[in-house]
Amino acid sequence: MAKDDMAEVDLASSGAEPPGEASSAFPYEEYECKICYNYFDLDRRAPKILECLHTFCEECLNTLHLREERPWRISCPVCRHRTPVPDYRIQNLPNNTKVTEDFPLYIDSDPLPQDALPPYPPPLHPALVALRREEGASSASQATPSTTVSAATTLSQDSVRYDSCQSCKRVALTTGCVCVIFSFLSMLVLLFMGLIFVHSHSIPPSPAGPICLSVASILAMFSVVVTWLICWLKYRPDHETGRSSATSNSRRNA
Repeated sequence: MAKDDMAEVDLASSGAEPPGEASSAFPYEEYECKICYNYFDLDRRAPKILECLHTFCEECLNTLHLREERPWRISCPVCRHRTPVPDYRIQNLPNNTKVTEDFPLYIDSDPLPQDALPPYPPPLHPALVALRREEGASSASQATPSTTVSAATTLSQDSVRYDSCQSCKRVALTTGCVCVIFSFLSMLVLLFMGLIFVHSHSIPPSPAGPICLSVASILAMFSVVVTWLICWLKYRPDHETGRSSATSNSRRNA
């Protein structure tokens, strides 16, 4: 009895609590995060267990993960063990099922309020954002060849149409020039023959002179009309404008 009394006096003088009372003072210590000292839940404070078997809430691990230079891992704040992070996201780490199975019993039995979370979850790691941008750029570059092929096909079709139109234009210009030259020469011949028949002193006067002059005047009008058509066909700007606009549309689509 004297030894027990002396032990109680030593505990009282040192200020220490008996082992049973110390364990009962924090009955739900394993259900709180050792960084923010808030209870775990099934949302943004989900209990994420690391490879070293230390458990912390997802919110705190996200904050620590943003400070990591290498986003594919996270260091335990207790033992510094490095745990791989799947897809660079903390929410992909496994939950501590022992804690999640007891939710929400430990929260209902503790009347103390918990700290309020920020209105928005923490942002993604900058390396993950850069990786997604690269993936978006690569997908866009993969889609670019099909667009380029379609644009090249359209451009080749336009060039084929343009070449065919140019061929038709050359044929028309050549034919028109031949017709003008033939009409002009025929007009000169008929005009000369008509003047000869008119000024001849044959009795009665031959009707060939007026006929030749009439045909010569008709050929002269025909030559003028064909010459005007040739100039219009050669110097008109409409086809070149359409070709340039089609080319610009193709480049814009590319």
